[in-house]
Amino acid sequence: MKNENIEEIRERILTLIESEFESDAAFERALGIPDKTVNNWRRGRSASFMRMLPTLSEHFRVNVGELLALPLRRDTSELSEDEIHLLHLYRKSRTMPERMRRALSETLEVTINLYIQTAAEGTASTRPRAKKKQDGR
Repeated sequence: MKNENIEEIRERILTLIESEFESDAAFERALGIPDKTVNNWRRGRSASFMRMLPTLSEHFRVNVGELLALPLRRDTSELSEDEIHLLHLYRKSRTMPERMRRALSETLEVTINLYIQTAAEGTASTRPRAKKKQDGR
């Protein structure tokens, strides 16, 4: 792997650490890794994060491909441009604090569900009503 790729991965991981932890030490305690590990990552003295990608992936709730900045997948033919755009935005949101990312996700979900519900109610109220059968008396 090229050095510039490792630097990009390092920066992504450090951004995630900064977004979710008060300090490098808090992150190290949470993952049970030795003191000064992140400091060594920051200074370029160690790339041990590469061996930890599965653990980091699990902890930050991202897949390893996201940490490596791999494309979404090779075949996106069944996805619309809007869907691909939303997936890219979602990946970018990983650098946001967890509570903000959760609020953003909830806002999107509520907005979509409200639209669907409103649209369904609007459709139901505009349907022609069935005529009542009249008695032949």
